[in-house]
Amino acid sequence: MPTPTTAHPRRNAPALGALLMGLLITAVATAYVQRGVDLRREQRFENAVQDGTVALLQRMDMYQAMLLGTRGMFSGSQQVERQEFRAYVESLEARQRYPGIQSIGFARWLRRDDVPRHEARMRAEGIPGYQVRPTGSRAEYAVIVMLEPFNPRNATLLGLDVLAEPAQHPALRRAMETGEPSATGLVWQAPVAGEAPQARSGFLIYVPLYDEPEPRTPEARRAQLEGFVFGAFDMRDLVEGLRFQGFQTLIDLDIYAGTDVQQAALLYASSRPHPASDTERGALREQLTVHVAGAPWTLVFTTRQAFPAVTRSSHPATVAGGGLVMSLLLFLVTRAQVNARASAEQASVEQQRLASEAQAAVRVRDEFLSVAAHELRTPLTSLKLQLQLLFRQLHHEGPLDTERLERGVETCERQMTRLTKLVDSLLDVSRLSSGRMELQLEPLELGELVREMARRFEMEAQAAGVRLDVDVPQPVTGRWDRLRLEQVITNLMSNALKYGHGAPVDVRVRGDEREARLEVQDRGIGIAPEDVGRVFDRFERAVSSRHYGGLGLGLFITRQLVEAHGGIIYLESTPGQGTTFIVHLPRAGRGGVT
Repeated sequence: MPTPTTAHPRRNAPALGALLMGLLITAVATAYVQRGVDLRREQRFENAVQDGTVALLQRMDMYQAMLLGTRGMFSGSQQVERQEFRAYVESLEARQRYPGIQSIGFARWLRRDDVPRHEARMRAEGIPGYQVRPTGSRAEYAVIVMLEPFNPRNATLLGLDVLAEPAQHPALRRAMETGEPSATGLVWQAPVAGEAPQARSGFLIYVPLYDEPEPRTPEARRAQLEGFVFGAFDMRDLVEGLRFQGFQTLIDLDIYAGTDVQQAALLYASSRPHPASDTERGALREQLTVHVAGAPWTLVFTTRQAFPAVTRSSHPATVAGGGLVMSLLLFLVTRAQVNARASAEQASVEQQRLASEAQAAVRVRDEFLSVAAHELRTPLTSLKLQLQLLFRQLHHEGPLDTERLERGVETCERQMTRLTKLVDSLLDVSRLSSGRMELQLEPLELGELVREMARRFEMEAQAAGVRLDVDVPQPVTGRWDRLRLEQVITNLMSNALKYGHGAPVDVRVRGDEREARLEVQDRGIGIAPEDVGRVFDRFERAVSSRHYGGLGLGLFITRQLVEAHGGIIYLESTPGQGTTFIVHLPRAGRGGVT
């Protein structure tokens, strides 16, 4: 026979192997779940980028449509009067319906010989001192002749030749030659009296107007050009009116005119204190180029520091914690099996009584291990299947189904909670058996505690279609251990819902000067008379484990906790009509260690 020093490592080898395997599986599962969380965070950012891009382009399409409609007003009239144009612009309600638009106007196309006659006509219309600016002889002009709203700043812009401004010249040429709306690059908007004194970044969109239906060639368009309908836009007002997930709280947006990210071309930047430091901390960033009215814009989306915190998930920690508990449980069960087998092999056969007792102990152990293995296998099997499903989802080509991934992780979390409860039951039995169950007595109102526990079971009762009624006619106070009393009430209510077959469950609390009385009544399958005496024993069950789960520890732990308080518990039952569990507790409970 091997000595204890040589046999001990060999006996523990299977248990240690099970522990290492469980830890390996836990590490792999946690890594996959964490990767899923990271992918879900990236997908959320990608969705926000897409939503923000679409929202911006849709808004710009709407503004271009508004300017095309304004051009239609000019095309349908031989001569648009200034008052008529003002009334039309006011009818647009631009400030409310088109955030960011500063003004709408019309710039007339002139050639060198047309300038004197044009200036004379404008002065005759009631604009004294009107003059085309900047002065000087040029072959072609695009002169602002109408501009609404007609505020002091806009009044000073009448007569301005926008074709002479380098920042707007390319957009005007592109609009004239293509016949399509054309946006300028960065243009600084002069402040309006009564508003912020500093200039603000913006841009203009020009829509060409021809004296006949749209010509087909650039040369024909130049020959028939009458002018440009245009809109001037304030970039901050326009962009800050956008709505997409996380904008200005979790995600920043910078917009640059052109295809390069240069400070000189910055149209808009949402406020954040240190964009560079965000990138250094691993912030997500995406840069893309879109075309607005023929002009390229570069959009830069960056997550703020708070974004990872908002998208943080507890699922990896749950999987890791659950895996550790599972690994420890496998280690304990495997070691218990190995040690029990070794003890059985070394059992003395010298006396028949000792052999019989050993055989009885083995039978009890085997029955418990069978039940425990069945109870543990169910959540473990479900957990394994869910982890395999998560593995396939994470390696599946194509978009990641985040909702399906989240449901899988939630299923894993539920199975780990079930494993935790099983382990807690085993630990409670261990404490009770070793006499290490310590009660912490405090003043409690039993009726209020019962009502609180009933509220916790509301969702479970609704799912089972059970009406849970609590009857507490008057307060019943005493000195008890709150945590252990909650455990007693939980076990009794859980059994009533489990075996009640959907029938109503009644919970009643009564009391007198010396003791409190708690009754939990169901109207389910009931308990046979021959089983009444053993349902409170350890690992004993009055029903088949094939139809009802559990380790057979709930009522055993309940009885131990009630007796630790100096009370008693018993039941009254009729098969097929239901069961009533009755608990008597002295109101002046006893404390200490049991």
